[in-house]
Amino acid sequence: MKKFLALALSALMAFSLAACGGADSSSAGTSGSAAGTADDGDLPVLRVAAMPTITSLPTYYIQKNGLDVAAGFKMEVTMFDTGAPMNEALAADLWDVGHMGAAAVTGMANYDEMIIGEVLESTDGQGVFVSPDSAITQDTGYNPSFPTVLGSPETVSGITILTPVGTAQHFTVLKWLEKLGMEPTDVNIVNMESVQAYQALQAGQGDAASLNVPTFFDAVNDGYVQAANLADLGTRYVDQIVANRKAVEGQPELVQKYVDCVLEANAALKADEEMATDLLVEFLKESGMETSRENCASDLSRVQWLVKEDWKGRELGTFAKELGEFYVGQGQLEESAIDKFTTNVDNTFVKAYQ
Repeated sequence: MKKFLALALSALMAFSLAACGGADSSSAGTSGSAAGTADDGDLPVLRVAAMPTITSLPTYYIQKNGLDVAAGFKMEVTMFDTGAPMNEALAADLWDVGHMGAAAVTGMANYDEMIIGEVLESTDGQGVFVSPDSAITQDTGYNPSFPTVLGSPETVSGITILTPVGTAQHFTVLKWLEKLGMEPTDVNIVNMESVQAYQALQAGQGDAASLNVPTFFDAVNDGYVQAANLADLGTRYVDQIVANRKAVEGQPELVQKYVDCVLEANAALKADEEMATDLLVEFLKESGMETSRENCASDLSRVQWLVKEDWKGRELGTFAKELGEFYVGQGQLEESAIDKFTTNVDNTFVKAYQ
């Protein structure tokens, strides 16, 4: 209990720092230069939450190409490091719509967050890394159903794992432990953002770090060893369009316009990989993230942008429900949250494409 209380306090402190003007909460402006018009000050405003990851690239594309203004509204974008502080900001009613991965599940359970669409699917880019000299690297074959997964209770019990709690990286850790027949209480999970977690792992201040891109690629290039990759653990990861219930119920026409713009942006990103790579480099640089064009190209190669055609027969919220039920089963969320993974999924805004 003390461990989880400490993690919760760490997450709250991270949000408090963001609210005081850190890079993760700084406004990214309303529209890109291509969007500016003499009259856009009269347009209705939609508050959009974003993160400096590929997940929010469609929002950046909308800004750069003025799709919001062309559709009759104006975005006001706020950046957050991860989904955890983004969820905390929703509790304070600071945004209307945004994109989020695994953290959407805790947002649904704790803050009445809604899923109204999906952005992309990915099969790589989430992994638990250990140093090359770790005993875990030689511990193979414990679970024959997942032969590429390293480790066993013998080598993993009691280790310190660095990861941002409540995110996809945290989910990856829990899935890894599950495949080893272990519980979260069998290890020491320390709440730490990806870049800092990798730096701490390099400094020998932890035994493992759960990383996402672009830090994921840095670890691969530096020779660190993947003990587990989310794809190898049997999960196809989905990033979602999330929303504040107040926006869904109070200004559904603006929310619909935003979803339509995301699908238009996704189609453009899917059609032109070179443009998408250049845009991702620019987006991350403007967001204060250090990366390379090579990493950005690798990041894009692992994802499938969801476009209008993908929605034919697609069921919204399947990944969130699977993830939410997993968290409940692991004791990370209360069982009372189960209903939220159905009631807080609204297919109204993608129904026209299904």
